[in-house]
Parts: sequence; structure tokens; C-alpha cells
Amino acid sequence: MATTATDTKNFKVSEFACKHCGENKIDQRVVNMAQKIREKAGAPIHINSGYRCEKHNANVGGVKGSFHTQGLAADLSCAIGAPKLACIIMDMKARGELPDLEYAILYIKKNFVHIDCGKKRSIFFEIRA
Repeated sequence: MATTATDTKNFKVSEFACKHCGENKIDQRVVNMAQKIREKAGAPIHINSGYRCEKHNANVGGVKGSFHTQGLAADLSCAIGAPKLACIIMDMKARGELPDLEYAILYIKKNFVHIDCGKKRSIFFEIRA
């Protein structure tokens, strides 16, 4: 059962809305993870992409059934750089500070980190060019 997400100290739920249509079905767990990561990073985090409607997901080359279209994912960027942000996220996961995080991808060339609370995978973290 979906619930309406609420703002946190550093994020407005509206930052997670679809960039195409403005619809927003972001899961509170994603907002909470972003807040925890922001606090640990000690620097502002930009939400490149949160919830995506099907049309926007297709337009940006997202995979069909993406967790973005279910409100279960966000792409984060930060002035400290994606590699350092990814290290912080991996450390937080290892310490049990992000119990809802199921998967993360560091996109090196695009300089952002994807996080989601979708489903468990055989691996937790990936690096892509």
C-alpha cells in the first residue's frame, strides 16, 4: 500500500517528482535514504531523477519496469563527486545504516549514483562507465 511521502530536513518530496509530467509516487524509504546519505556526506545532494512516469522513463533510456517507475529509486549527484558518494553509501550499507537499500550503481562518466529499495539482487553494488 503506497503512502504519501513527506519532506525531510534537506529534501522536499517535490525534488523526486517526474521531470516530464510532475507526477510523484516516490516511496518514503527513498527520501529517507537520500536524507541519511546527505547527512553522512556533509554536502548538498541533487536528485537527478526520482520517480519517472513510463513516458519519461522511455525517453531517458530507462529499462522497462525500472524501479524509478515504481517510485523505488533515485539518482544522486553531489559536489564531492560520485565515486566518493558511492564509497560513503557502501560504507553506510556495510554498517547497517541503510537497511532499505537493495542496490546501488556508480555511473562514472555521468557522475551520479543510483540507489533503490526495489528487490535484492545477487550483487549489491555495480560500477558502470
